[in-house]
Amino acid sequence: MLDRRRRGAIGLGVSASLFLGLSCSTGSDAVDDQRVPDPVSRAAAVRFLNRATFGASLADTDVVAREGYARWLDGQFQLPPTLLLPTLVQFGCAPELPNIDDCPDYDPDPQIQLRRIQWWTNATYAPDQLRQRVAFALSEIFVASALDDELADRSVLIVDYYDTLARGAFGTYRELLEDVTLHPVMGVYLSMLKNRKADPVEGTRPDENFAREVMQLFSIGLAQLDPTGQPLLDAQGEPIPTYDQDVIVDTARALTGWTYASDVPPNGNVYDFLDLDARLGRMVPWPAFHDTGAKTIVGGIQIPAGLSAEGDLAAVLDALATHPNVGPFMGRQLIQRLVTSNPSPAYVGRISAVWDDDGSGVRGNLGAVVRAILLDPEALGGHAAAPTTFGKVREPILRVTGIWRAFEATGTSNEIALVATELLGQAPMEAPSVFNFFSPSFTTSTLASQGLVAPELQISTHSAITRLSNALTFMILEGNDLTADPNYPDPVLQLATVRSAAGDVTELVDLLDERMLGGTLESGARTALETYLETIPNSGDGEPAGARRAAEAIALLAMSPAYGIQR
Repeated sequence: MLDRRRRGAIGLGVSASLFLGLSCSTGSDAVDDQRVPDPVSRAAAVRFLNRATFGASLADTDVVAREGYARWLDGQFQLPPTLLLPTLVQFGCAPELPNIDDCPDYDPDPQIQLRRIQWWTNATYAPDQLRQRVAFALSEIFVASALDDELADRSVLIVDYYDTLARGAFGTYRELLEDVTLHPVMGVYLSMLKNRKADPVEGTRPDENFAREVMQLFSIGLAQLDPTGQPLLDAQGEPIPTYDQDVIVDTARALTGWTYASDVPPNGNVYDFLDLDARLGRMVPWPAFHDTGAKTIVGGIQIPAGLSAEGDLAAVLDALATHPNVGPFMGRQLIQRLVTSNPSPAYVGRISAVWDDDGSGVRGNLGAVVRAILLDPEALGGHAAAPTTFGKVREPILRVTGIWRAFEATGTSNEIALVATELLGQAPMEAPSVFNFFSPSFTTSTLASQGLVAPELQISTHSAITRLSNALTFMILEGNDLTADPNYPDPVLQLATVRSAAGDVTELVDLLDERMLGGTLESGARTALETYLETIPNSGDGEPAGARRAAEAIALLAMSPAYGIQR
């Protein structure tokens, strides 16, 4: 299969080079004030949906074009979450499930495969697309990875962690932060689980891993920020740190004494505390192993002595959730994951304001924040107002799901889902470290000289680009409704409408520009594509009319910078 994929890409290699170095340009329907158009053009609907979903489907495009952005969002917020765990529970025994005493025939491999397949199924077909897209964004901020040795075979726990992000995608940040902190997957991944107070006799002290990362990555970052996300500077012009090592030490002390839920009642036996098996459900406190001394945490907040594990945890999470950094720090990352890698300070400032108060006095209302991010004037009009700096590199996962959804694919992913890391350089819930697949501040020397970042370029190596291009080409040329054989392993593109438009090259490119790019194809790239497509006979060699021309047009666009950049 992989050899066929490589061969399928060769025929397009020369033609694809026509697009190298070309970019996409402006549209004509920019939004320049706070009004949300209702209805909107189909091109604008596609651009919006490419930010808010795993790709603009025809059905969602129809709804947004007819009813506008706000009504579509209202409908999405009302949908219940499509979760992963129920599928794995129905699959059979897993030792992490409550009330399971023994799984003598448990084999983790089928559940690992099912976890991967079901994630791609939900991303491609679930009706609650907004929630699914935001959960994916959150999973790249609150990172916990199945590549961890202790988690690799625990698919039930991994999917429940992802489901926690999906359920909390539109709740409050404070609630989500607590759910993440007490989830056993995070407990294992950043070693807060079974973390004990210091023991002078044994010479041990609390693990500081989670205490550090919950501040650095999940809440406030390393430097104090103003509401627009700009660093505050000291008298020497240096960024002011948000915390120091002493704060890390005391935060770790505050978070001691938590372990798996269990039928064993909390007691003072260290062997019982350390020997508990992995179990689904929030971690629970064992008071005997919690440090009850006084602590000083972020912002100089004093935690008095004598508090329980629950009391100390609440004090830490409250301090982080109310810190002035959390709005600009977390808000900017959500903008980067959904809309653009380089939001203006004004954009970040507007989102920070919504984070601080959703209009009804609620702080950290993630649903309100997501709505504000997607409906901000910069999000809706940035492609026109700042065509050279607005947008983001599409992650490999989003390039694949975007094609499947744009062309009404049917079927289940049985190959890409299982070998995504090999083919795409990225697999859901399998980041290489807590720092995700890429850093939100990653840049290149050229971009840095312009004050710009491009996080996704961190995984865009030469070999990764080649593998991704080959995978996309094979997926399109071999995985459409005319060429796919019964054993084709992934969703099949439905291209009848595209083939019917292929008789007129201009009409064909117009259709693909709208469906894939939201009307942002730059004139030079358009001319190059149309010129090449004219060399492909619209019929012949026993193929249905438009078959080859339509498939090659989609493949060329899929590999081009025009599609590689989400506008």
